[in-house]
Amino acid sequence: MTASEPEPEPESAAEPRIQEWAHAHRDELAEYLLELVELETPTENPETFDDFFDRLAGDFHEVGLETERVPGEETGGRLEAWTPSPDDADEIQLVIGHADTVWPLGTVEEDPPEIRDDILEGPGSLDMKGGLTQAVFALRALDELSLEPSLPVHVLVSSDEEIGSPESKSRIIDLAKRANRVFVLEPASGPEGKIKTARKAVGHFTVTIEGKAAHAGLEPEEGASATEELGTVIHRLHELTDIDSGITVNVGQVEAGLRSNVVAPDARAEVDVRAPTDDAAEAVSAEIRSLEATTPGTELTIDGGFGRPPMEPTAGNRLLWERVQTLGDRLGLTLEGTRSGGASDGNDASQHAPTIDGFGAVGDGAHQTYEYVDLEALVDRVALLAACLHDEPLPTDPDR
Repeated sequence: MTASEPEPEPESAAEPRIQEWAHAHRDELAEYLLELVELETPTENPETFDDFFDRLAGDFHEVGLETERVPGEETGGRLEAWTPSPDDADEIQLVIGHADTVWPLGTVEEDPPEIRDDILEGPGSLDMKGGLTQAVFALRALDELSLEPSLPVHVLVSSDEEIGSPESKSRIIDLAKRANRVFVLEPASGPEGKIKTARKAVGHFTVTIEGKAAHAGLEPEEGASATEELGTVIHRLHELTDIDSGITVNVGQVEAGLRSNVVAPDARAEVDVRAPTDDAAEAVSAEIRSLEATTPGTELTIDGGFGRPPMEPTAGNRLLWERVQTLGDRLGLTLEGTRSGGASDGNDASQHAPTIDGFGAVGDGAHQTYEYVDLEALVDRVALLAACLHDEPLPTDPDR
């Protein structure tokens, strides 16, 4: 190195610059999130995503990413944005978000979003337009500070996550197979902002019972009550819940019978099941499928299964979490992790690459009328994501 050449900047020197940039853009960040919330995008209204994805695409173009809008068959499709690089680039870092919300059209007019003190309250703000805002501003920070991401960045924003990602799941899996690491911008857990380092597997089962109708007053003995069997089945299903092990079974919806003076000829129950590991999911699934009718004259049919695998604390996931904590320390952030009982695209991505979830906005009230984002915390999460994208890749062998 000659006397005229500057010394290389230490890796850790990037974090203070990123953090300073994020705090300097706090007001712009809040206004941007407000604009995204005002653009309503309910899952069941595919046409609403055109303007929203156009807006995001323009923002990604401004920081040098290429974009593609992929139309959906029954959904609003998805938007992808990526660092210009060969299609066969060995590795990428994947950022996953979703634009769809659970709120019907007209909610913004009935309950307008507003910025109040250090929070932004509004439908869809936390889940997850806060996370999308975070992605845009993290990429802006790196671009304006001339800090290159250590790996090509690929962003996928879907429109169907709230219904289980039926159209986007296969693409997410394909990208995850190429990823060195995956950041899922779902909301953090609770107002404390805990990051989701594990998620449970999610299953859905349908129990159908066939009995035999009869007049409840004249000849009840000629019938076989599906309702009676349903009561027994519900009790047996709920007995499978084991809070200590993390297994939960909930009969959330039931239908039975014709009217009060008829022995019920049929009944049906919809069952939600959560399990922390693949082994636990297989075990509870086997227990459910082994149920047999005990009421004479009734027959039991069980359909369904687990649709989302668990996001478990694998070696790669643990290593990524350690990296995130280290970067958080450099930014002056104390980060805590937690297991979530809910599911997201992170469940699927984590089967193929180190994944961290709940990496999005901090706040409370997702899917509730008081949904809000903590704006100061969002500034910190912008800095954290930018620092992570800039950080060196994970080793190929996560045990190293």
